[in-house]
Amino acid sequence: MGDAKRDGEGGRAMRRVLDGLVLRHPVVTVVAALALVLAVGGGAAGLGPDGLGAGSDRAPVASGAPGDPDGAALEQATVVRVVDGDTLVVSIDGREERVRLIGIDCPESVAPEPERNTPEGEDAAAFTKSLVKRGDAVWLERDENDVDQYGRLLRYVWLEEPASPDDAGEIGEKMLNGVLVREGYAQARRYGDDVAHASALETLGREASGAGRGVSGSWG
Repeated sequence: MGDAKRDGEGGRAMRRVLDGLVLRHPVVTVVAALALVLAVGGGAAGLGPDGLGAGSDRAPVASGAPGDPDGAALEQATVVRVVDGDTLVVSIDGREERVRLIGIDCPESVAPEPERNTPEGEDAAAFTKSLVKRGDAVWLERDENDVDQYGRLLRYVWLEEPASPDDAGEIGEKMLNGVLVREGYAQARRYGDDVAHASALETLGREASGAGRGVSGSWG
């Protein structure tokens, strides 16, 4: 049977019911009519199958302030200790992780081979320790790669949450990687495809070398 025919028969049946009610129970007629209108016309009124309104089967929208798409990429952690100039141990949700600062390279200070360790590396480690200490909150930003061959997290480490992570000024002021390069305790270094902030770090490195900051005179 076609939809139009079924709809027509349904409408005639509804009218017969209403006519009978009007004759026998005029007061009930109003209530019954309203109930029938709501039952039949709910879809037109915007009700979904669960009575929550049209579109209620769509994905819910989060409440509260909209998130910052850049800030959403940052993961908060707590500093446990400084290993050397460019390596930290942090706690993330109670789990300790070793973090290698990417985009930079500090002179060695804790290498297994003593001949690789230098006074400049000790200076770089001391400078990092002056910037972060146990219990400090930091924010980790990932680039393309997650971990290195040693299982260390590869991250940019922010000392404060940036308003714009791509801003060169914030990289030099709030990012640990950037501060180390800016003050001459680390060289800007490109590793594979982790180069999101390479240009800003290289600019900071040139300025540090030009001003003779930190241990930049040892770069040669």
